[in-house]
Amino acid sequence: MGNLNNGIANAIGGNFIGNAMHSMRRKILFENRNDALQKLLHNMPLSFFEKQDCVVVGISFAGVFFAHRLAEAIKAPLAFLFTSPITAPNNSECEIAMATETHDVVINDPLVRSFGISLDYIYGEVQRQYEDKMLPLIYQYRKGNPLISLKDKRVLLVDEGIDSGLTALASIKSVITLQAKTVHFACPVAPIDVAEVMDEATDGIFCLYRSKNFVDIGYYYKDYPAIESSVIEEIFNNIRP
Repeated sequence: MGNLNNGIANAIGGNFIGNAMHSMRRKILFENRNDALQKLLHNMPLSFFEKQDCVVVGISFAGVFFAHRLAEAIKAPLAFLFTSPITAPNNSECEIAMATETHDVVINDPLVRSFGISLDYIYGEVQRQYEDKMLPLIYQYRKGNPLISLKDKRVLLVDEGIDSGLTALASIKSVITLQAKTVHFACPVAPIDVAEVMDEATDGIFCLYRSKNFVDIGYYYKDYPAIESSVIEEIFNNIRP
């Protein structure tokens, strides 16, 4: 786990170059989220997870639809891990790290060094993001209840795609902190270099397409509307504390 920061930093650097060189011709892989979900389900060993003491964990509001449907498919409990980005002091658009509700953090070390940002700032922001951003959401969507125990569980982290990898890797770090027995990750699409880092950080990643010249998640969907808040709330209402 100590190599996560370096690995993701190298992967992010590679993605910036790839995006700049990518052809403008769009490559559509999925008609919509449901199409991506069905293709993902057909390419996963669902029977393996059905026979295990498994918990499915969503890590983004955009991906909670995937997590919910996967949990239904393998008859496993569903949980949600809250995260929040940490941005550069003078640039709110530049994510330099990702924090989770367990106070774990993954840092983009080259960006932090290039901007001369101190670790004191980052870890101070971890606490502030928890208090100002994550804790209100925990009360709103989880009624203030803690994340269900993941100790000795086989955890399946799920999202609708991976871009920089900060959220995914911070989430992996969290479930390891929470003493999960195994950690797998499922998503339809990811940058190939970030996926390779995740191969090393998990017990397995199920990803339909690993893109060498990754653009962004929505680029690969023909129909990619925002998830309605009512859908998110309905899913959370079905999550047992």
